[in-house]
Formats: sequence, C-alpha cells, structure tokens
Amino acid sequence: MNQNTKRILIVASDYGLIRTVRDALTHQSLTLQIGYSHIDGLYALENGDFDAVVVDALLANHRDGISTLVKLSQLNHAIPIVGLANDPALMDDKGLPPNVSVVVPSDSMIRQTVMLVLGVEVAAPPPVLPEKKPNTKTLAESPAPTSPAPLPVLDEMPDVTSNSADKLQTLFALSKSLTEVLDLGEVLNRVVEAARRLTNAEEGMILLPDDEGGQLYLRAKVGIDVEVARNFRVKTEDSLAGQVFGTGKPVLIGAQGPQKVKTEYLVNALLYVPINYEGMCIGVLGVNNKTTEEVFHPRHQDLLMNLAAFAAIAIENARVHEETVEHTRELQTLVEASQVLNSSLSLEKTLTNICEQLIRVVNVNFAAVYEWDKTSNQLRTSARCFHTVWNSGHGPVIDLSKRLVVQYALEKSTFPVITRRDASTPEGEIEFLDRNGVDTIQIVPIVGGEQVLGIIQFSYVHPPLEVPTQETLQRIQLMTLEVLAMLSSQSNLSKPQGMFRVLENANQLTGADWCEVSLLTPDRHSLVTQVAVGMGIWSAAPQPYIDLFRSTDLAESIKTQTVISRQSDASKMTNGIRQFFEATHCRSAVGIPLVQRGQPQGIVVFADSRRGRILNERDINVGRAVVAQASTALSNSYLLHDLERSFTELKDTQERLVQTARLSAMGELAAAVAHQINNPLTTIMVDSEMMLLDEKPDSQNYKSLQAIHRAGKRASGVAHRLLAISRPNDPESPPERIDVVETIQGVLSLVKAHIERDHIQIVAELPDEPLPPVWAVQGQLDDIWLNLLLNAHDALIGCDDARLGISASYTPNADTLEVKVWDNGPGIPEKIIQSVFKPFFTTKPPGEGTGLGLHICRQTTERAGGSISVKSTPGEGARFLVLLPVKRGGNEE
Repeated sequence: MNQNTKRILIVASDYGLIRTVRDALTHQSLTLQIGYSHIDGLYALENGDFDAVVVDALLANHRDGISTLVKLSQLNHAIPIVGLANDPALMDDKGLPPNVSVVVPSDSMIRQTVMLVLGVEVAAPPPVLPEKKPNTKTLAESPAPTSPAPLPVLDEMPDVTSNSADKLQTLFALSKSLTEVLDLGEVLNRVVEAARRLTNAEEGMILLPDDEGGQLYLRAKVGIDVEVARNFRVKTEDSLAGQVFGTGKPVLIGAQGPQKVKTEYLVNALLYVPINYEGMCIGVLGVNNKTTEEVFHPRHQDLLMNLAAFAAIAIENARVHEETVEHTRELQTLVEASQVLNSSLSLEKTLTNICEQLIRVVNVNFAAVYEWDKTSNQLRTSARCFHTVWNSGHGPVIDLSKRLVVQYALEKSTFPVITRRDASTPEGEIEFLDRNGVDTIQIVPIVGGEQVLGIIQFSYVHPPLEVPTQETLQRIQLMTLEVLAMLSSQSNLSKPQGMFRVLENANQLTGADWCEVSLLTPDRHSLVTQVAVGMGIWSAAPQPYIDLFRSTDLAESIKTQTVISRQSDASKMTNGIRQFFEATHCRSAVGIPLVQRGQPQGIVVFADSRRGRILNERDINVGRAVVAQASTALSNSYLLHDLERSFTELKDTQERLVQTARLSAMGELAAAVAHQINNPLTTIMVDSEMMLLDEKPDSQNYKSLQAIHRAGKRASGVAHRLLAISRPNDPESPPERIDVVETIQGVLSLVKAHIERDHIQIVAELPDEPLPPVWAVQGQLDDIWLNLLLNAHDALIGCDDARLGISASYTPNADTLEVKVWDNGPGIPEKIIQSVFKPFFTTKPPGEGTGLGLHICRQTTERAGGSISVKSTPGEGARFLVLLPVKRGGNEE
C-alpha cells in the first residue's frame, strides 16, 4: 500500500449512509473499511491502523451511536473521529471527547471535514455524464481518463441498486461479515436488511418456527410497523410462508392483486424463499411490497436464495454458539446449586435449599419435597416453597361459605382474626389447618379507602411466638396495598421480584412461614388468590400427606421411579396424578422421584403458574440434576438428624432413669418413714384405747381421747397405704382376689387433701354394695388409680370450676368391672392422643414427669387381663376407661 494512502474506518449499519460516505470519499489516496456494528467498529480499531473514523451518530445496533463515539475515542485518543447526525446541535450537550466532531451526512460536509482532519486534498467525485452512444473509435484513439482512480474498498457494502456485479459483491461482503458474528439477533438483522436492499423491497422479514413447528414467528424485520410485528405469527398449514417452510421451495407472487400474508395483512407483491440447512428447512426469508406496485423478478429470487444459503450457515453457527453458551451457563448454575445444597447438614436448611435452588435453576415459581412413608403408604410433605403469581382469576379459590373464619374477618375489617387448633375453631377451619399442615393462621383484611378488597393470610407451621402489634399490622396494610398496585401492572407480573421482596418482609415482620394475597370476586362470595410467597418446612409429624392407597397411579410412578409431568392439558393424565398436580394450582408441573441408593424415597415437584410457560425436556433434565444432588444432601442431613435425635433420646432416657432412681429412693424412704412412725402410732392407739376404758363416757377427757384414737387410727391407715404402694412388685407374686372399690377408696384417702388444696372438686361415684372381686397382684391396681387421679389433677390446675371424677360399676353381660376416671380440663390434643401410653412420652416440662405413668397403667391393666382406653374432646376434658375381668382362667370362686 502507498505510504501516502490514508485508511478510513466507517462504522454504520445503514447501507444507504455507507454508500453516501463512500461516494463522498472517492479518492485514489483513501482506502475504506466498513464496520457494520458497534462491536465490529471496536474490533477493527483495536486490531488495525486507521487515520480517521467516520461513525453514524444514530447507530441503532444494540448500542446508540454516542456510545460508539465515546468507546472509539477511549481506544485511541489521537485519532480524529467524525460523527454523522442530521442535527449536530443536539450532540452539543452529550459531553463528547475532544477528538470527536459531528457533522451532517452530506457529500460536501463529509468530504470537507475528512479533508480538514487528515490535512489532505480530496477531489470531488467526477460528474455523472449522460450516456453516450457507442462509437467506432479504436481504443488507441480514445483519450486518456482524467478522473481520479476508483476508490479501493475493503469489506464495504456497494450500491446494490446499480448492477448485478454490485449485488454479487453485496452477497460476498455480507457472507464475510456474517462469519464474524455469533449473536443470532445480529445475524438475522443483517440478513433481513440485506434482503430488502437486494430486492428494493419495502419490507423484509425472517420467520422461524416455534418448538412444536406449528407456527412461524417473526424473528427479524425491517419496514414493518411495530404494532404489526408485535403479534406477527403465521400457521404452517394454511399460509404462503407455511407453504415455503413445508415444501422447501420459494414462492414469488406479483401483479396478481393483494396477497394475504396473515390475517388482516395484505401486500401487493411478495417473495418468500426457504432457509435450508443440511436438507431441512429451518426458516423463511421474505420480502414484501405493501404500497408500491413494483413486483419481484426471478433474478431477485436467485439473489434471495443465495442470501438464504449464507444465512442458514450463519444462523446455525449462532444457534450452536448460543447452545454452547447456554450449556456452559447451565453447568455453572448446577455447580453453584450443588455447592449450596451441600453447604449445610441441617435438615430444615437442606430442605429450604432444595426448593430455592429448584426455583432458581429451573426458573419456576413453586417447588415441593415429598417423603414416602412406606409403613403407612403416605406421601408426606417435607417442604413447600412459594414464589407464585397467578394471572387474574387463575389462582386458588377460597369459598367463603366453607371458610367462616375468613368471612368473619371480612365483616370485621378493623382487626385481624387468628385461627388456632382449639375448641372455639369451627370444624371446617380445623380441617383446613390439617389439610395445609399449619398450626395457626392469621387473616388480615385488606382495606382500600372504606372498601374491603380482600385478605392477606399468614400461615404458621408452628405456633407463633407472639402476636403482631397494631403498629406492625398498619405496616402490613401499607405493604399489601403496595403489592396490589404492583399486581395491576403487567410488567410486575412478568418480573415480580419486587413484589416478592415486599411480601418476604411481611413474613419476617409477622414471623409467618408464608403468606397469600387474595382478592374478593365481584359477587363477593369468594376470594381468588393472586400471589403466594414463603416457605413451609415439616421435619417431623404431623405433616400434610397424600394417601397413596387412594392414588395407586401416583404410587406406581414413585415405585418405578418414573418422571411425571403436567402441561396445560391434563385430560390424558390418570386421576391420582392429575389431583396431585392440581394441588399446586400451576399450569405446568413436573414430578421427579427422589431416589437414594437405588430405592425410591419420595418425589420432588417443581411447577410454574405463568401463562405460556411450558416445562420442556431441558427443564426436566436440569431438574433431574438438581434432584440427584438433593438426594445426596438429604441423605446426609437425615443421617445427622437421626444421630442428633438418638443422642437426644439417649439423654432423655438417662434423665428419666435418674428421675426413676430418685422416685425409687423416695419410695423406699417413704416406706421407711411409714414403718418408723407406725410403731409410735400403735402405742398411741393402744394407750388411747386403754384410757378410754378407764374414762367415763360423759367426761371431757373421753371426747379428747376419742379424737386422739381416731387420728392415730387414720395416721396408721395412711402409713399402711404408703407401705402397700411402696412395696416392690414381685413378678412371681400370684394374683389375688382384689376388692376394686376398696383400692380406689384407699388411694382417694391418700390424694384427696392434695387435690382439694388446689380448688379441684372430687366426684366419687362408688357403690355401697360390694362388687365382684377381680384377680390381680396385690398393690398393682393402686398404681393405676394413683396415676390417673394425679394426671387429672395436673391437667386441671388453673382451670375454672375444675372437677375430676372416678366411678366403678359392674357389667354382668361382659362379666367385667368398669372404672372411669374423668376431668373437665382442656383435654388431650388429637395429634398426641395416640402416643400417651408410650413409654417416656410426656407433655410436662423437664424434671416434672417421667412419661412412665400411663405406660405403667396399661401394662398393669393388661397383666390383670383387662384394657385401658382414652377419649378426649379439646376444651371438654378427657376420660379414661379401665376394664377388668371378674373371672380369669380357672381362678374363680
């Protein structure tokens, strides 16, 4: 290259502007190189030597031209940069660098400015002379040319309206530029712009198929109105573009009247060609003339076919690049998820991490973990995470006729309503609590102005530590109104992170596990949930569960480790699986079996409520990878959880054994004390009785001696009872005939004063006539009555109108004695009533109970051939029924 040659870099995406600059800078001492985008320009300047740069100041290629001007200046502060803008004055306040000047894009201004910054003279281009008729002069007779030599152009886009040679040069230049671009959107934009320029068309477009191949979507366009392009898609079955896509053959139509491209969109002329890659049509490249009467010709078809061939390779390269980048991103995401899943051995934290990572990695808004209890064949919920927004009218529906507590909260809109598991809660609400696995629900009405709009419902898996203050509730009201404002905006529905943050803050303020915002329907008979945010963790029973005996299809999929999925159409699904997925209230859901060491342990579900969100094969594969990591993390967490539980049980057992030893020592001490005081009591009784014989019945001393004798006899009876109860049971002791009423009266004499001291009334219903005796070991029945009465006493402490009772009766038909011990206390919660007879089970604080009392009662009753059972109604007390057979084996009177 001549040393005096100046190299000019042109950065523009508009081919008309490129042609203007080229024409203005036609000179033998100038060499031009074209950059078609911001990235192309930066790359060329960074890797080449140039004397000046000309930039389209309105460059609309992912970045604006001003950004390009600034970036180019930062790369080279010394090189002169000329920006082209229709109104340079608008650039004055943009803070452009000193080496940047902006001029209007006219031939003369471009030529003068470049001449000035380069310090050279650039001759004007020769005038366009009228075409002359050919003459017969020989070449030797022709005068030598006087105009400058043509400008050598590198990588430029020539004037495609001139001749076929320029059009071919356009194709080759475009093919070269496409190989340098790996962004699919950029490739498509370049191709469609070139298509319009090659054919002088008004509109250009590229249509690519959707995942199912049923429709073609507009992926790049030029000249088409934005509103038209927004929902531009055509079916592959009954459209011209679909015909091209299906047959792989071009369609050229012109001068035949308006042609239908899609519904309500007509053009005067069109040319569509297939984009074929390796024998398969991957898209359609098309041009239209909508307003002009110009038509397309076969030469245009040839040009577009060649362009489509270049485009096919570039599109596939860009797709491969995108897939590679996406695959790399997925791997990185999975590595990050694996690190998070294995970062903790806490079971609750691991369950939380599993749900959160599934939502993040698969990009869904609901996740849950279910554990399979093979003993009961139940699928128990271990974790459930909500980051869910439903489109209006598609969320879970709350029927107010079945949720009276919610109806009451809406009526009394000035304060919240709290629902717990107690006697005052309606039966339907208790069922709702059980079904959702929560202990407490707090319902806060949403009030806008003077109108009740709906509710925000806070759910607590465990009882809340405290009730929110009035100040907190006012903040909740403001936060909920903010959420409602966000719900009214479509942009917030597509990007709801801000809404989620507000509701997460609400959960923290109230201490709730999750919350749901529900709005009243127009008829005000129901509520529709709009958004739910939070996390519920159930690391131990009770848990919400699914009975797999009623869902055999779901059980079978878990046993066979089969992935199950639901898309918008669930008609082909079996009943159990359909109900399982419907509980998520999501349009699309996938269930992946949770497998540990080759054995199914449960199922992990992730789902999405968004319209049009389909969980595809890629989502399922990513979900599989996360669940595989989750399985290992859960296994480790369960091992630690079981180990911690074993240590806790061992510690509790040791403490109970120590307590039992203390009680045993106290029993022995009580026996020793009873034995020691029994001798002086005998002396008192004998001496008082002898003195009574010597005293006259009407004397004052006689009454005093009688009182002394009665007190001594009573104290002696107490000592004998203590000796009988503390006497160790001999397993070899044979059963004897025992008077049940006598044993009850004996125990009552011991505990009556202790019970009545706490303002508890004893109701004893014992018959006067003797009942048939039962066969039992001496002293063992006393243990039963003592434990039952003391337990009733403990349950009644602090209760108003506290009463406990004991009764005995004989049932001739069954030949059994019935002993009932009851109280009117708070009762036994339903969730623990099945555990009260288990050894070491106690609800009393540490140090106040061993958990062995009722277990001993059951063992003693069964040893006597009888049974013991319990019935309880929360808020109404408990009743224990002991049945003892009158006859046992051959031991009868």
